[in-house]
Amino acid sequence: MQVEFKEINLERDFELCLEARRDAYFCSFETYNGFAEFITGYRERILERQEQTEWFYLHVLVDDKIVGQLEFRSFSDDPETGYVQLIYLFPAYRGTCLAAELQAHIRQQLHSAGCKWVMLSVSRTNLRAINHYRRFGWVFLRPNPKHAETDFYRLRLDTSLL
Repeated sequence: MQVEFKEINLERDFELCLEARRDAYFCSFETYNGFAEFITGYRERILERQEQTEWFYLHVLVDDKIVGQLEFRSFSDDPETGYVQLIYLFPAYRGTCLAAELQAHIRQQLHSAGCKWVMLSVSRTNLRAINHYRRFGWVFLRPNPKHAETDFYRLRLDTSLL
């Protein structure tokens, strides 16, 4: 299985981006309520951020087919800490060995960008995601003050794992 990470081509693949975000939102909150507000301006944000080296908007391809999406950046409010906004695999590719490759790619990219840590916010009801993150070494950091239903998890970017 040949896995590649390529910058998102919005002209060609924006509908897949929306599909990934919509499904991820439902997996996180078990509802689509609030999704329309959440996704407003999404295309414009990606276009603007793709011009900045601190942002990563990537499609995950297996044998030239898009199977997932990553969105992360090499900064956050915490010093030396990157931030993951989305780790997503389409349903047919969940439970495969791809998760380890996605995690490794994020760690490598953020470490190369100078980060010592990476964090993300996850819904407390998304037990599948929480268990996934814990398996890869993520630990609870603190509740997310901007979203009452989510918590921050953090991972040290251990250079021995890169």
